[in-house]
Amino acid sequence: MNDVVLGLGSCNGDDQFGWKVIEELLHSSVNASLHKIRHPIDLLSWLDANVCVHLVDAVVGLPHDGSLIRLEMTNPVHRSQIQSIPCTGTHDVDLSEVLMLAESLGKPTDQVVLWLGRAESIEPMTSLSPGARQSVQQCIDQLTQQLGWSQ
Repeated sequence: MNDVVLGLGSCNGDDQFGWKVIEELLHSSVNASLHKIRHPIDLLSWLDANVCVHLVDAVVGLPHDGSLIRLEMTNPVHRSQIQSIPCTGTHDVDLSEVLMLAESLGKPTDQVVLWLGRAESIEPMTSLSPGARQSVQQCIDQLTQQLGWSQ
């Protein structure tokens, strides 16, 4: 199975989280296809039966007890958490809606893993907050460890 890592984001503050993870991974020796995307709907074109998709995104409203959460579509508890993710951000379509659309179109979602960093601020044209910067490294460390990549 091939791994694809998609960084979802924009230029707005902590919403750069997914893009920053991809930028850092490009400087490592990961064995995966790495891409930045702007809209959750872009996920649809990457869903394939032979691909494990890791989607990295920032989310406003995650619990304060963690700066990064990992959710798998195959886990029923995680699926309900995905549906309860707050729909605030800079994207035009909610991520959980895109995943439901994918399923209704017959696209495989069982190999989708979400890596969600807690966003504190998504103000236009601002930089990442210190907390989001730490979450970038935490996400990279966990991704590389889980997938057996070297940095």
